[in-house]
Formats: sequence, C-alpha cells, structure tokens
Amino acid sequence: MAGIGFELKKLFSDSSIIMKLRANLFSSVVIAGPMIMGAILLLGIKYLAVRAGASLHQQDLLIVVITYSLLFSLLLINLLSYVLSRFVADMVYTNQHERIMPSMYGSISLLLAIGAPAWALFLYLSKLPLDYSIFSFTLFCLAIVVWTQISYITDIKRYKEVIYGFTFGIISSLVVGFILTTNNVEIVSSLLASACMGYGVIMTTYTYVLHRHFPEGEGISLKFLEWINKFPSLPFVGFFTTTGLFVHLMLMWHSPLGSQVHGLFYHAPPHDIPALFGFFTILVTTVNFVTSLEVNFYPKYKLYFSLLNKGGSLKDIEKAKEEMLTVLKQELLYLALRQMFVTIISIVLISEILNILGLGFTTTMIGLFRVLCVGYAFYAIGNTMLLYLLYFAADKAALYPAVTLLLVNTIGTYATLTLPRNFYGFGFITATFCMFIVGWWKLVSFTNHLEYHVFCQQPIFIQPNVGLLTRLVHWLEFHHEIKNRKSLKQKTQEA
Repeated sequence: MAGIGFELKKLFSDSSIIMKLRANLFSSVVIAGPMIMGAILLLGIKYLAVRAGASLHQQDLLIVVITYSLLFSLLLINLLSYVLSRFVADMVYTNQHERIMPSMYGSISLLLAIGAPAWALFLYLSKLPLDYSIFSFTLFCLAIVVWTQISYITDIKRYKEVIYGFTFGIISSLVVGFILTTNNVEIVSSLLASACMGYGVIMTTYTYVLHRHFPEGEGISLKFLEWINKFPSLPFVGFFTTTGLFVHLMLMWHSPLGSQVHGLFYHAPPHDIPALFGFFTILVTTVNFVTSLEVNFYPKYKLYFSLLNKGGSLKDIEKAKEEMLTVLKQELLYLALRQMFVTIISIVLISEILNILGLGFTTTMIGLFRVLCVGYAFYAIGNTMLLYLLYFAADKAALYPAVTLLLVNTIGTYATLTLPRNFYGFGFITATFCMFIVGWWKLVSFTNHLEYHVFCQQPIFIQPNVGLLTRLVHWLEFHHEIKNRKSLKQKTQEA
C-alpha cells in the first residue's frame, strides 16, 4: 500500500484535476480491484446461470462454492500479507531487488502447502461431486497466488497493465461461461470452470508484470520467514483483522437467516447481499487512504525521520514532528468526514433506491444494509488508524484493534443470534466501534510519546535475532551457498 502512495505522489505533483482522477482510478483498481472483480464475476455468473436455466439450488451452489473458495484463500494469505509487504519494502529500500521474486514463489509454495490439503479435506467432507471439487480446489489455489501477488503488486508502476488484467479476467471468464452454457455443458461445472479461467488470466497478467518489473532473482525463496521473527505481531495483525471483518458472515450462515446449500457449504442471502453492498460504501476510505493520506502524510513523515537520521537541529526536528502530526490529524478528520457523508447518503438514498428498483431486497435486508453501513464506516476509520500504526512500525500496538475486532465481533454477533432479527448486525457495529476506539487510543498514545518510542525503545546493543525461523533461514542459506559453490566448481572444471 505504501508503494502505491509513494508512486502516486508523482501524479499529484501536477495540480490537474485529470491527474488526480487518474491517481484515484489507479489506486481504486489496485486496492479494490479484486473485490470489485469478485462481485462482478459473481453477478455475471449468476446471470449466466439463470440464462442457462439453472435451478435455484444450482445457482446457490455456484455462488457459495466460488465465495468460499475466494474467502478462505483470502483469510489464509492474510497470515503473511503484512509480513510480505514489510519484506518487500525493506528489500526495495536496501536495493536488494533480486530477493523479491524468489520470496514471492516461496510464499506461494508455503501457503499452497498449508492451504491446499486443508481445502481438499473440506471439499471431501462436503461430499461435492468430483468435478465441482476439482474446480473449487483449482479456484482456491489460483486465488492464493493472486492474493499473494497483490502483496507485491503495490510496487508496480504499470497501472494500466493492472487494469487490463482485471478487465481481461472478467471478460474471459464470462465469455467462456457463455460459450460452455450455450453448448449445453453442465451448468455448474461450466461456470466454475469459467471462474477459474478469470483468475487464471489475472494470475498470468500479474506474473508477466512482476517479472518485467523485478529481476529474475537469486537466493533462497524462504528468506521472508526471517521477517516473522523480526516482526512477530504482523501475522496476527493481518489474520485477526481479516477474520474479524468476515466472522459475522460465517456466524450468520448458521443463523435463522442461513441455510445449508450442500455439505459444509452454508449461506444467508438476506444477510450476505446487504453485507456486500454495505462493504462497497467504504471504498471511498480505502482509496482516500492510498491517495490523499499517504501522499500528503509521507513527505512530512520522511522529513521528520530524515532529520533524525541525518543529525538535524532539535528545533527543526520538533517543527517537523509537529507538522507531521498536524497533517496526520487533519487527514484522519477529513477521511472520517468523507466516510460519514458516504454512509449517510447510503443509508438515506441508496437503501431507498434498492427498494424502488425491485432487486429483491426485503424490509429485513434494507434494515440490515443500513445497520451494516454504520459498522463498515467504523471499520474503515479504525482500520486506517491500524494502518498508520503499522506505518510507524508500531506492530504490537496495531495488534490491539485487530484482536478487539475479532473478539467483539465473534461474541457480539453470536449473542445477537439469540435475539429478534431487528438486532442482527448490531454485534458487528459494536465490534467495529470498539476497534475504532482502541485504534484511536493506541494511535494517540503512540504519537503523544513518539520520542520515547523512537529513542528509548531501541536496543542499546543490537542483538541478532536467533528465533527458530531465522535459524531455519540461515541453515537454508548455508546449504544454498554450498550448492552454488559446488556448481561453480563443476562448471570451472568442465571449462
């Protein structure tokens, strides 16, 4: 995410409104593109299924298999997403670009080694037909690759190619689905295959772009594991935040609004659909953080730490700190006001539009949409504060709002399941509000004692990290070096 902000700063250096619109478009695509593509893909596949005469059960099965495959792969990748982002940032900063591509393939291999067997077991226990299971397994693995690539794609400058990747992915998926269903191929299998095609195109595009941007690479592929020992809180921050965001959906699948589709696949359309529409209302915050917040905040942030590192005067350092924190407060306020405006408009106008259009929204669904919009607004602001804590390398502090979101959302949503349906969604609001409060508290506390965290918490003597993963990395590097020497010696002898 930081990589996008730094690059977009160049776009914002031109005061042209068109340039600013381009910057917002690029950040929207890179950050929100996968979510947007997933929604469009589901809607397109739903349309093709109806057009091909699929039964309601077949339509539901298609949606839940694709949703589960994408959602649980996303939960898995978030164990490493922040770690990989920190690793890539450090490699770019130290000009070790040759380390980046091997780490991407190493992280993908590790995640597939963990996730693929688990997902295969889930599909087996769900007793899906074999062809459905094969396509779901393929989509799950493709999604892991794509989510991992997104952790690296934030440093890519060729944004048009990213846009083309999303576009070609959607088009190819829907075209293949149309051709297969038109030729009387079994509906569910053909549309699952088309979803795999779409993500396969995105994966191929990302692979091409990344290889053009970064060198082929050298060194061991698991070097990034050392960063887990260096920043042990990051895997938990990523996993707890993502799981905390989606846990209310999983619990609602087993609520009175939910129903079993097949085996272990459940859904709750009266809740899932309003949640999807509600989630789109926070795009303004996501885009604003990448463009406005980082672009405006980073120069002040860079100046402050440059003065610290290069021996600036105490007066200049203090002035730079005050300017940095002033910009931070202003940007957070602007972001909150923008999100509140969008949320109010969504609650008052969009909910009425959905009702008028006759898209199948019941009174319960409209009410849930309004409630969830408020919850997502608190999440957007709270998550921004969490990201700023990570920006300051306050990983342990960022763990507090992440844990708060997961625990309160789990307990709160579960508690509301015993109450009338009018209370559904309030567990999520409670959780995101608590996340917002904890995030604000930790960010204010950290910035109020910035000098203490910068100076007093640094070790007097630098001690090497000798954690288990670091020792594993060193062992792999040692044997990799021996292998390279033997190979070089053999080539020399042959010559």
